[in-house]
Amino acid sequence: MQNNYKLTKYTCYLFYILQGTLLNITPVLFVPLKEQFGLSYMQLGTLVSINFAVQLGVDILLSKMVDKKGYRLALQVSAAAAFVGYGIFAWMPGLSDVPYVWLLIGMVFMAIGSGYMEITISPLIHALPDKAKGKNMALLHSFYAWGQLLTVIVTTVMLAIIGRENWHLIVTGWMIFPVVGFILSCIIPVPDVKNGENSSYSFKIFKEPMFIVFLLMIFFGACSENIMVQWSSAYMEQAMGLNKVIGDIAGMSMFAVMLGACRVLSAMTEKKIKLYHYMLYGSLLAIVCYFVVALTSIPALALVFCALTGFATAMLWPGTLVLGADYFPKAGAWLFAYLAIAGDLGGVFGPWLTGTVADKAGLSAGMLVSAIFPVISTLCILIYLKKNRDNKRLRKL
Repeated sequence: MQNNYKLTKYTCYLFYILQGTLLNITPVLFVPLKEQFGLSYMQLGTLVSINFAVQLGVDILLSKMVDKKGYRLALQVSAAAAFVGYGIFAWMPGLSDVPYVWLLIGMVFMAIGSGYMEITISPLIHALPDKAKGKNMALLHSFYAWGQLLTVIVTTVMLAIIGRENWHLIVTGWMIFPVVGFILSCIIPVPDVKNGENSSYSFKIFKEPMFIVFLLMIFFGACSENIMVQWSSAYMEQAMGLNKVIGDIAGMSMFAVMLGACRVLSAMTEKKIKLYHYMLYGSLLAIVCYFVVALTSIPALALVFCALTGFATAMLWPGTLVLGADYFPKAGAWLFAYLAIAGDLGGVFGPWLTGTVADKAGLSAGMLVSAIFPVISTLCILIYLKKNRDNKRLRKL
């Protein structure tokens, strides 16, 4: 990679750390929010799901803006929206008679920032002059995990130090990341967007059965990953009876460690271990993890398998991006936006379903039902492998 793009690459890493914070700060605050504002499990689940729902809208409505206005403006808008979202989420609920409404509004702005990052950073990394596309994508998404880890540990420790009632001060502290991101986005070099690249092909691809398979693959992969992310903290405290500090640090933070470790390992071993192997065996492991977490009454065992879910689901989202781009080599950067839409839909539906089931039958039942998502993810990967083998066999004829 050319030296003048190194700062650009590091800025992308920073923005993915920011996205890890945007998407994971709220689940860590589930219990404090529930205690202070009397929210139900469904309201908490909806609070998180609205994040992904707005991201979905951003993916659909604003993806063309990246092509028209370029990467720089998209990064600046995403950082500004994240900053505003943090401010509203932290301060307005305590000053209003309708706190839940302001929590939702703050979440909407945070989601706009996160959604714009989602459709900007992956294609930006892909556009940099470097041949190791798969390795770069895996490393990029590992920084999301490190952002998640940083968020869980710092927020949990600070809740214990300054008290749950002061959670808004902690959210305020996280505003430093969008500030730094905005400054960097003003000075980094960015490659030009290839406007109109393969625009006619973008319509034809919807008729391809394998494109539907990739959409389902990332949808159910996102469900499998995000359910454990969003609900593990509350599950460990409410269902397992663990202290919040122990549950968050040993559960959610270890999930993030395993998530990041798998993505770094995939980048390091890309020439020895196929990407689809990480995805297939990881999806199978995720099935086991959800069953164990749902059925065990041993807190330590539940913690271990919560963490293992991070390793199991780590490559389901970034892996689908790489496989999809390789399978449709004529596709442009818009392919990332289409797949991000499906992934965000999974991020909406999965945690919402778990919360809905939890309200009626308990969190353990919610986790048990959630095992269906990695099952379907496994089937999608198997379909891809069969189709890929058939294509290779035809090329040899």
